[in-house]
Amino acid sequence: MSMWQKLWRKGDQQKDEDKEVVEEIEGEETCNPYTELYFLQHHSDIVRHLLVIDDRRCVSAGDDGVVVVWDTQLCMKLSFFEAHSRPITCMLSIDGKNKDSNLLITGSSDKHIKVWNIDQGKCVQDITEHGTSVKCLLPVLENMFVSAGEQLHLWGEDGALLDTFPLDKQEADISLLISTNLKNERFVTACDKELTVYSIKDLLDLNETSYRICQDKRLPEHLEAVRALVPVSDKLFASGSLDGTILLWSSETFTPLKKLNTMADYKGKANMYPYSVQYIACENQKYLLAAIGCGFALFDTVSNTLLCRKVKAHYSKVTQLTFVCDGLLLATCSEDGSIRLWGQKSHNPGEQLAVKASMGLSPIERFLDINFGQLHHSKSPDHFPEPVLLGECLGHCGSVMRIVDQGLEGMFSCGGDHLVIAWKV
Repeated sequence: MSMWQKLWRKGDQQKDEDKEVVEEIEGEETCNPYTELYFLQHHSDIVRHLLVIDDRRCVSAGDDGVVVVWDTQLCMKLSFFEAHSRPITCMLSIDGKNKDSNLLITGSSDKHIKVWNIDQGKCVQDITEHGTSVKCLLPVLENMFVSAGEQLHLWGEDGALLDTFPLDKQEADISLLISTNLKNERFVTACDKELTVYSIKDLLDLNETSYRICQDKRLPEHLEAVRALVPVSDKLFASGSLDGTILLWSSETFTPLKKLNTMADYKGKANMYPYSVQYIACENQKYLLAAIGCGFALFDTVSNTLLCRKVKAHYSKVTQLTFVCDGLLLATCSEDGSIRLWGQKSHNPGEQLAVKASMGLSPIERFLDINFGQLHHSKSPDHFPEPVLLGECLGHCGSVMRIVDQGLEGMFSCGGDHLVIAWKV
C-alpha cells in the first residue's frame, strides 16, 4: 500500500470514528491474479474515459482533450489525437459505412463533436453546430447518433445535422442518455432529477425522408439528481439517484415498476449523501450491479431480491465496478485510489480461472459460486455465499475513474493521476 493511500485511510478513520470497518487483506494476496502492472503515460490531466475498441485496442481520453489509442496486449501507445481544446466529456465507438473501419466519436466542452477513423488515425468530421458543451452521445437507428447538453441534436454519420429539439429553460444540462428498445429509435434522458422519453420519427416530406426528435413523456422525478441510467432488457431500464434509490421502469409504458435500495435518511451527516448511486451495470438482462456510496450491491430485478451487499467496500465512494477474470472476480474502483477484487473464499484465480471458463458459467454464477438453478430456487439471499476481499490493486495515486476488462489478458484503469495502468494476469 502506498504512503498516500495509508494517509488517506488514516485521515478518513480519524474523521469518522463510528463508521463500519472496511475489510482488509491479511498476509499475501494469493488469490490476486494480477501479477504485473504497466504505467501507460501520455495524458497531462485527469483521464476520465476508457473505451474498448476490439480485443487488441482501447482508447483513453480526459480533461487534456487528447485521445490515446493503446495496444492492450503489448501495453504500448499506438497513436494519439490532440482532439479538443477543452476536456473530452464523452466518447462513442461505431462501425463505419463499410463495416471494416472503426469510427470514434468524441464530444467536448469546447462545443465540438469530432468523428475519428481509428484505423487511419485521422479526423473525418469536425461538427461545430452543437453550439454548447457536449455532455453525452448515443447511437440511434442506423448510422445516426444523438448528442445532448443544453439541447438535443440528431446527426447523420456524415456529420449532417438532421434535427434539433429545443429544450425548455432548465438549470442543468442533460447528463445521461440510453436507448430503450432494440431499434434504437426511442431513448431516455436524465437532466438533474428528471427523466424524459424521446423518440425519432421518420417523416415523409415531398418524397424525401426526414427525421424528427419528438418528446413522448416526462417521468416522475427522483428525490435527488440521477447519477446512473442503464438499459436492463428491451422491456426494462433502471435509474439510480443521489438519494440512493434505484428505480426500475417499463420500457413499454414508461411507468415505475419497482423501487430498490430505499434509504430513509439518505442525506446523511452534513448532506454528504452516503448512499448515492454512482454507477449501475446490468448482467444477463436481469441482474443489476450498483456502486452505492462506499460499497456495492447485486440485485435480481425479477424477484426484487438483494443477492449480496458490501456497505463499506472502500474508504471513499465507489466510482465504477465490473466483472473481470472471465467473471470470476468483481473489480471495484474508488475515489480512495484503489481497485479491489471480490469473490468467494474458495476462489483461487490462478488455479480455477481456466476451469471456470471452460464450464460455461455466467459471471453472476462464477461470482456467487452458485448456478442459476440454485439461485432461482433459493428463497433467501442469506443462503448465498458472502463475497470477500481477495485482492487489491494499488498503483494510482488519485481517484480511479474507470476500469475496463480485457478478459484473460487483464484489465485497464485510468484516474485523476493522469495515468492509464495495465494490470496483467
